[in-house]
Amino acid sequence: MNRKLFLYSAIIIVISSCRSVEKYNKQISKKHSPEELKEDVEYAYKKLKKLHPDVYWYISQEELDGKVNKLKDELTKPLTTKEFYTVFAPVITSIKQGHLSIQAPSVKQTKESIKEKGKRDSPFNSLSFQSSQDKLYVKKVFKGDTTIIKGSEVIAFEDEKVEDLLASFKTFHASDGYNQTFIPKFIGNRFGFFYMNTHKRKDSVLLHLKFKDSLYQKYIYASYDKAKDSSVKSDTIKQVKKKLSKLEKKKAKEARKNLYKKNNKYGYNKRTDDYNRNFSFLKSKSETPIAYMKIKSFTNGGYKEFYKESFAKIDSVKSTNLVIDLRGNLGGRLTEIDDLYSYVADKEYVFIEKSKMTGRLSFLYPYFHTKSITTKTAAALLSPMLAVYQLFKVKKEKGDSYFKFKYSKLRDPKPNNYKGKIYVLIDGESFSASSIFSTHLKATKRATFVGEETGGAYNGTVAGVYAPIELPNSKINMRVGLLKINAPYIIEPDGYGIKPDVPIESYVTAEDKELQWVINDVEESK
Repeated sequence: MNRKLFLYSAIIIVISSCRSVEKYNKQISKKHSPEELKEDVEYAYKKLKKLHPDVYWYISQEELDGKVNKLKDELTKPLTTKEFYTVFAPVITSIKQGHLSIQAPSVKQTKESIKEKGKRDSPFNSLSFQSSQDKLYVKKVFKGDTTIIKGSEVIAFEDEKVEDLLASFKTFHASDGYNQTFIPKFIGNRFGFFYMNTHKRKDSVLLHLKFKDSLYQKYIYASYDKAKDSSVKSDTIKQVKKKLSKLEKKKAKEARKNLYKKNNKYGYNKRTDDYNRNFSFLKSKSETPIAYMKIKSFTNGGYKEFYKESFAKIDSVKSTNLVIDLRGNLGGRLTEIDDLYSYVADKEYVFIEKSKMTGRLSFLYPYFHTKSITTKTAAALLSPMLAVYQLFKVKKEKGDSYFKFKYSKLRDPKPNNYKGKIYVLIDGESFSASSIFSTHLKATKRATFVGEETGGAYNGTVAGVYAPIELPNSKINMRVGLLKINAPYIIEPDGYGIKPDVPIESYVTAEDKELQWVINDVEESK
């Protein structure tokens, strides 16, 4: 009886899941009435005002109200979700907050499709792009057609010109404030994301490419994680698999352990097959080598061992020049940038101010509005403790709520802090945590900045913890930051990034002009 009950329950769950996917796919593919679309606009604006700690930081309430009302007036005919996205996103992103993300949903795979082909991967996951001077280039090919030449300019996707697509995509996201360097690079980096937001899901996309004077065409394809052939018996697999001796097993285990440690320390990125944290010494004519630290992202793995080891190496060779390369670094963890700063700070410091929130309990919103049943259940069970924690960490000041991080306390540099000269390489994609870190170095005159203005604002950003919001009819997803985070330094005018001491505009070329300038400067200062 119990086995039958379990079987019937499993069948009901599978059928219910299939119907749920079919219902969802139908919902995002159909035309939504003007009334439904207006309801989504009102819902989004209401949530934005409720959760975002500073909606009117860069735009007045009167101006934003006007944009929202104008959008509702213009919604006079039915639109699909993707059509609605193209008129909705520019209005919401006009608040000029770079961490605010809006995504149009994609059609979900049915269980039958997953069983037959495996899970689907976007065609754009096979390569990455970068933009320069309103042009788009292939940055790297990860998988698929390896005959696509790295560095090729992409002229068109299918029958749409790249310049038209880039111009359109620039309206679907924003930088922090009035910055002009972030969006061109970010749109190029995330081109596939914006293409999929605005186009129907395809298993292949035709690219028209140019390399030097030659034109050529290539398709990029969606890949499927095809299920293993169940007809192959486990006994056969066991026979094929080579039996290892105890010594071989021990060596294999040790190799896996060492690889894990390395990947953790350097922050291995599986998609790009490289590391987020890199350290080396550059060759130059100076008496001591130039220490070079390339941080692609403040994410993935542990970081303390990497910075401890790197600064120990710098100290061992008595290097007096350090380059911290933050170009393309879109940010990451506060914990990591605080740890890095503690090695280069030359005096005690407060890393970030108390973070403004819309309410004392808004921090809990993401836990109760997630699609994960497990997270919701855990949040419900732990809600009394979470509420107490939140009330302890969040204080009211003049009617506003502020979350106090441990980084808001006075802190000391590391005992072995680096005291030499620092160069920081920056560009439009030096964003979020990269900008907070750079703000400290700029404000304390601790470094020479080379490159472009950072994409992240000098005076802070809204990020930290994010609330996921799904619009009821179109199912468009919004990600709203809940914490206003800033270092204890302010400049005027507001809304701009960290400006370079040595401006060098970044282009897609083989020559690294920014790094070469640093090497030349070190050698000339010898």
